Order: sequence, then C-alpha cells, then structure tokens
Amino acid sequence: MNLLFRHIMLCLMFFVVTCSCETHQNSTNRLPEDSDKISTAISDVTGNGYAYWDLLGYQKGEKLPDFTLRNINGERFNLYETLKLGKPVMLITGSTTCDHTRKNLNSINAFTNKYSNKLSIYIIYTQEAHPCDAISPYSLNHEIWESKANIRDHVKASQPRTYGERKALASKWQKTYKVQPTVLIDNPGNDSWKTLGQAPNMMYLIEPDGNVYYKQVWAQMEEVEGVATELVK
Repeated sequence: MNLLFRHIMLCLMFFVVTCSCETHQNSTNRLPEDSDKISTAISDVTGNGYAYWDLLGYQKGEKLPDFTLRNINGERFNLYETLKLGKPVMLITGSTTCDHTRKNLNSINAFTNKYSNKLSIYIIYTQEAHPCDAISPYSLNHEIWESKANIRDHVKASQPRTYGERKALASKWQKTYKVQPTVLIDNPGNDSWKTLGQAPNMMYLIEPDGNVYYKQVWAQMEEVEGVATELVK
C-alpha cells in the first residue's frame, strides 16, 4: 500500500510540475524593464523535505520550451535562435549567495575555456539562494538562512526587489569572480528558475533540436566533461 501511495504521489507531482513549467515559461515573451518588480518564489522542495529534486524541471529526451532572456549588457538571448547555430547549449543556474555555484566557478570557467568552440555555454543568474535580508527559497522553516560557507567567506547579498537590482548584482558577481560563460538574467517572475527545476546550481546540456541530453540537479563539472565530449563528437 505504501509503495502504491508513493507511486501515485510521484505521478501527481510530476504532472503538476510539468503544467507549472509550461505556464511559467510562457510569461518570458516580454523582455523586462529595470523597474519591473521581482516576485517572491519558494522552492517546491521545501514542502517535502527536499525530496523529489529530480522530478522538477525537464528530463533527458524531453524538449525544452523556447525562452528569451537578456544578458548583463541588455542584449537579447533566445534559446532556439541560438540552437539554430548548430551547437549544443549548456545552461547553468547560479547566484551570488549560492555557495555551491561559487565553489564550482573555477571548474566552470576552465570548462568554458576548453569547450566554448563546441558548446554555447550560459549561466542564468536566478534569485538569491541565501539572501541576508529575506526568506531563503530553500528554507524548510521559511526564514532567513545564510549558509555557513557564506558566513565563513564573508559573502552577503540582499534579495533584489527589481530586475535592475538583479542585473546589477549579476554584473558585480560576474566581475568579482571573472565568470567566463555569458551571464543571462532570469526575468522578474523567476521563470527560468521555475522551469529548469528550482535548484540553485543546476546544469543542462541541450541538443540542437532542443531536447535535453543531460541534466544535473547539482552541477558537477568534473562529471560533465565525459558526457560533453560524447555530445560534441
């Protein structure tokens, strides 16, 4: 009985998340203005003790919906226009207060320098994972949660209230850590964060036809290289 109940719950959760992804991504058609207010978003995993991370977002073989974002210079990026160039696309999510992203930046930069001629690589700057002034999207108790690594490294950032504030914070982050991939800014509705799976440092490899080739809930670049090598053969 417990196994049957678990199976039913997993199916229902997958259905809800899939519908939610389609709805959220449709709102990315209008490119935002700096004055646009950012909405508050709490990860769905806080309701189940971080279970079912893998069910969120899109899975291997599924087609990612098209979306449009701007980079930190305000230039337009469209997923399927980029895929038409014939190279696979790598998408990574991150933020200033995501200590997992910060730990990965050296390997992300090294990977980008090695594969940028074969892959189009982008980091999508999403909402702050551990802001110092607002509820963390990942707090089970819905409270401010500055990670131990951020406290140790003296990393603090507020949760941006407007798209312009998010863009400015992303620009500062890019310069501070010399981030090599092009940095895209998630829109005020946090649609890319919601659609891709809500984890603070996710990674997707997307084939030129738009299908997911490989996905990591927590980016581990040393594990990606072999997969990427196979993809770009």
